[in-house]
Amino acid sequence: MPRCFVHGAGLRMGWADMQFSLPELIYQAVSAALEDSRRHIGEIDSVVLSAHDLVDGRSLSSMVTAPAAGAYLKEEIRLAEDGLAAVSLGSAQIEAGEAELSIVAAWGRASEGDHEHTSRAMLDPFMLQPFALDELSISSLRLSEWIARHGECRESRQRAVAARAGRAGRNSRSVQANVRPRVEFPLHASEAPRFADVAAAVILGRQESPVCITGVGHSAESGELGSRKLGAMRALREAVSRGLAASRTTIEQMHLLQLPGPTVPDEALALEVLDLAAPGEAFEMYASLAHINPSGGGESGWCFPTVGLLNFIECYLQLTGQAGDVQLADRQRAMALGVSPAGAQIAHAVVLEAA
Repeated sequence: MPRCFVHGAGLRMGWADMQFSLPELIYQAVSAALEDSRRHIGEIDSVVLSAHDLVDGRSLSSMVTAPAAGAYLKEEIRLAEDGLAAVSLGSAQIEAGEAELSIVAAWGRASEGDHEHTSRAMLDPFMLQPFALDELSISSLRLSEWIARHGECRESRQRAVAARAGRAGRNSRSVQANVRPRVEFPLHASEAPRFADVAAAVILGRQESPVCITGVGHSAESGELGSRKLGAMRALREAVSRGLAASRTTIEQMHLLQLPGPTVPDEALALEVLDLAAPGEAFEMYASLAHINPSGGGESGWCFPTVGLLNFIECYLQLTGQAGDVQLADRQRAMALGVSPAGAQIAHAVVLEAA
């Protein structure tokens, strides 16, 4: 079976920079990815985009933004889903022989929108929206469920916050602005993600390169919050299990794991879900494991639907030795994770290996 390789990546991250329009930022990220891959736009067969009309504030956003991503007169597919889903679709096209080279791009400009309002729109309009829930409210409910079982663990949570901040501080790609969403009890303000304006792109292809995609997994659970155990993160667990099965590896063999957040508890509690931490020890393990979110996770910059693709790029940079001050020594195999509203209802996992 043909394999899919990663040939290059480009990233533009900032906050409320009015020097460039959204199409200009997308163009810069895609151009940087092409330059990194040493490819020309004329060699590209297909373009897969991850963008959401509600986030962009544009009806049928890709009509305005797709040309900046290189999609003019090319086969183009746009997903209103996390950027890692676009990576999965792009790699499937490569493996199926439908394309030789593909651009995968995702973007979101948090400074132009209202995340609280946007994430609320993802919930059922009759049964859930009247309760004024949003994405971070669900994170608070998940943490409350965990605290009810294991206690507050305030000092462990503080160590996890400090560890994430330290990693993000060493990451030269982190957003500099400290703009965070409002959070609700029992979440603390320091556990919230930093908002960012993000445009990200990668080049995928059939020709061999230093990094190969070896496994992909997806899962989804009910949109009805009342029928889900938020702390179980079933979709995330299943997506990871399927990605590992496809790559014929185990979670313990991952030298790098990029978790999707958005909050510190969301990232940390995922370790218990994935059996990397014993029940009640999620925050201690998150603080002590250097290979978990070395980029800084949500502290380095967060905006749906770009998070999964950001994690993918961080894995690519680690595997190619380009991660800068957050570079890990042992870096042969990595997993990037991405989730979608509401409350990680849909999850994606991609395993990358140094070829």
